[in-house]
Amino acid sequence: MPKCARCGNTFSFGCSRVPPVAPEANGPVSGLIANFDDKGHITEMESIGADLDTAQEAWERPVDYFDTCYECGSDNIVW
Repeated sequence: MPKCARCGNTFSFGCSRVPPVAPEANGPVSGLIANFDDKGHITEMESIGADLDTAQEAWERPVDYFDTCYECGSDNIVW
């Protein structure tokens, strides 16, 4: 299960490989964001910038993709 070592978030994470479509100060941290359950499985995923192949790979191998905390922006994620 992913966990942010900075803020303790275990729910929502972004992928640093997929930049946000329209970078803004208050915009999302990534163009690929996933929510996780308490066992570390993806419950939902939003892709606003990733192609279908990348999104599918991220779904199948989340530990390789979701490396940014959606809550605080930290890249210090523990799996």
